[in-house]
Amino acid sequence: MGDTKQGRDKQARDAEDRQRERELEEAIDRTDEAEPRDDRDDEADDGRDEAETADS
Repeated sequence: MGDTKQGRDKQARDAEDRQRERELEEAIDRTDEAEPRDDRDDEADDGRDEAETADS
């Protein structure tokens, strides 16, 4: 393919399509995995407790 704007646009679209396909396949592969525990919720609670105590 020649180096034209149309050719570059097609290459970019093709690359984006391949990336979307890869992401979709990875998401499908992960559907059977268990969700990881989100430790940030515990840390956020601790941070709020300390802030509330400091304001008192």
